[in-house]
Amino acid sequence: MKKNLAGFTLPELIVVLGILMILLSLSTVNLLTIYGKTSLSTKTSILISDIKQQQLKSMLGDTEGETLADSYGIYFEQNRYILFKGTSYSASDPLNFALNLESDLQFSNITFPQSQIVFSQGSGEVAGYTSDLDTVTLTNIRTSDSQTVELNRYGVIIVVN
Repeated sequence: MKKNLAGFTLPELIVVLGILMILLSLSTVNLLTIYGKTSLSTKTSILISDIKQQQLKSMLGDTEGETLADSYGIYFEQNRYILFKGTSYSASDPLNFALNLESDLQFSNITFPQSQIVFSQGSGEVAGYTSDLDTVTLTNIRTSDSQTVELNRYGVIIVVN
């Protein structure tokens, strides 16, 4: 007498596993895209905060422990930006503070003169402002998403997606 065994055949198991693998791969791709956009948005927010902080230091006359107040600025490189004190960036200044970007982010299309923004001491206006030279673009190289940060002469920030 033969017994009926309940179970799945090998072709049925292969089809089910194939469907699960396809669903898993689609969800992974979607999660990586969301991570890339979130990473870009977060770093742009941090950059804007740092720009506003440098402008505020210039306006308030922050001396950072020195005797005289000065201008403050930000210098851009492809994979990082540097906060500095003074009317221009000096790579040898030990007071510079560098912030590195994540490996999937980079600056492109830096149109600021000498790749730097300097805020005038007292007023907080962008020193040497030129209307066509007032943007920097932050790009996620994996997802090709980008956000452009634009400043006007008074340091007001506009973000363009």
